[in-house]
Amino acid sequence: MTDIHALKTELRAAIEHCQPDGSYDDDTCERIHTLVGALVPLTPTPSPFARQDFVESPWVSEFAQFGAKHTAGKPIQHLSSMKLQSFSRLPDLPIRVLAIEQEIRVEGRHYNNVTAVTTPDGAHAAQLIVWGRYDVGAAEPQRYAVEFYAVELVAPAGISDDELRAQFGMEAGSPLRIELKPPRLHSDIVYCDEDMRINFGSLGGIYVLKRLATPGKSVSFTPAPALQAG
Repeated sequence: MTDIHALKTELRAAIEHCQPDGSYDDDTCERIHTLVGALVPLTPTPSPFARQDFVESPWVSEFAQFGAKHTAGKPIQHLSSMKLQSFSRLPDLPIRVLAIEQEIRVEGRHYNNVTAVTTPDGAHAAQLIVWGRYDVGAAEPQRYAVEFYAVELVAPAGISDDELRAQFGMEAGSPLRIELKPPRLHSDIVYCDEDMRINFGSLGGIYVLKRLATPGKSVSFTPAPALQAG
């Protein structure tokens, strides 16, 4: 019988074996792909549609192989711009991406990406939230069809909106939340257990995420129910 725990441990060890800049050499990347491929058929949640309450959680990205051209091959922590992170709705100003979290909640069908960002020098921080809604059906029980409908730059506690704009070089009075209507995307939840989730994105991305025991940054949560045997 395949040891799922051993495969997960090996996968996380491979993910931690990144280069100093957070990227991966070809051998390590191939090993990650091999381990992901070994885990997918062993998912204890073959129908996320039927277990949306279990999938629901804040999650943090441990590994992200972005499919989009502007992020392909980049590590999770990298220099980017507000424009690239917001479907071109926020200004083309430089930012540093530190962490990428995703918050899925059944009530309201939330599928929100919460990115921790700073100014390039790291002096000032914010949360960049891409608000989304999902649909999932019995015909394709792993596929979460997602529509992102707004993007928002959120200041840390104690920082005013005006201070946030000045810190990131935005024009005074410019909007911090903008409605958007980008193409409808999807993400297949191909593995999900108590602490690990693996997604295959519609743009070719591969994502390994870890469940967080936190209340969430865009919406709040209660602890996920345990999986029942069988």
